[in-house]
Amino acid sequence: MDKFNPDTCCGIYCGACSIVMHGKTGRADRFAVCLGSVPKEDLACGGCKSDNVYAGCSTCSLRRCARERGVAHCVDCADYPCKRYRQWRSVAKLLPHSREAAANLEAIKRDGVVPWLAAQKRRWSCPDCGSPFSWYAPKCCKCGRSLVSQTYRLSGWRRLLCRLVLPMAYRKGKAL
Repeated sequence: MDKFNPDTCCGIYCGACSIVMHGKTGRADRFAVCLGSVPKEDLACGGCKSDNVYAGCSTCSLRRCARERGVAHCVDCADYPCKRYRQWRSVAKLLPHSREAAANLEAIKRDGVVPWLAAQKRRWSCPDCGSPFSWYAPKCCKCGRSLVSQTYRLSGWRRLLCRLVLPMAYRKGKAL
């Protein structure tokens, strides 16, 4: 597998991805449990910018567009924010972790990707033990500290939506 790269085209930080964390540790947070019966070996992912991406993310139109245009981030494109990005944002806002994407892209544009990645790594690491945690982890898997105030919640209807959409995106990606 490619070395893991937490950087993305859209501005979501893959280093806190619930799917990646579940694939690495076998522990499923509130988001990853929505994957249902996806085999653990199919959860291996090198990140959005790798050639070994989780099947459900392989269908991402933003990823495909950035690769075709040769841009590292959507914000680097002359057409940003394009119709495709605005449509993605309107759907993605159903998932709380995606709400940071536009602000993250602005931080990348303003400060550069290296400082942004460092800030994201700090943001998604346990304040007590430094262990990385995922977007929806209720507590640190290493020291047990509550992370409820630092992570996102999936309300009942969002959880139901994820249980429908995540397996469907996985199957679509596997079919490609």
